[in-house]
Amino acid sequence: MMTDPIKQTTKSPLRRWIAPIALAGAFIGGGVTLPILAAQAQDAGMHAMMGGPGHGGMHAMMMGHIEQMLDKVGATPEQKTKIESILHAGFSSMSGAHDDMQQTHARLHALLTAPTIDRNALEQLRAAEVAHIDQASRKMVNAMADAAEVLSPQQRAKLATLMQADHPPS
Repeated sequence: MMTDPIKQTTKSPLRRWIAPIALAGAFIGGGVTLPILAAQAQDAGMHAMMGGPGHGGMHAMMMGHIEQMLDKVGATPEQKTKIESILHAGFSSMSGAHDDMQQTHARLHALLTAPTIDRNALEQLRAAEVAHIDQASRKMVNAMADAAEVLSPQQRAKLATLMQADHPPS
């Protein structure tokens, strides 16, 4: 009895390696191109346009947007203070991840331009960076959930309507 190759459920060895290879390529490509793009953006004055130097300016801009949305949903001063405190802690975890990326890029460049490519060191660097970003994003998501719980269900429903108007699904 012959098996239909289309219905086989086992993956070929090549297919098992496609996703990890693509991830590694994205990691390396990002590590090589992001610093160049960042330097160009800085030269073009992008940081100034975003409200100030570095990620602090972006976080301040986001907090300004959040405050406007909280005003629109009728958040009390107490709710606003509590949400601001919660989100500030979440942004702080992401700032640490952003700050560490400069060191990661420097290490990545050193590994990729060395006379001998140390694949084990590259993998260790990749795994450490993924773990660090995962931890920071987990803290940020928890902060967003904590902030959402400060609002009443009615306020969250109104917020959802406002967000839908500002950011319609694609």
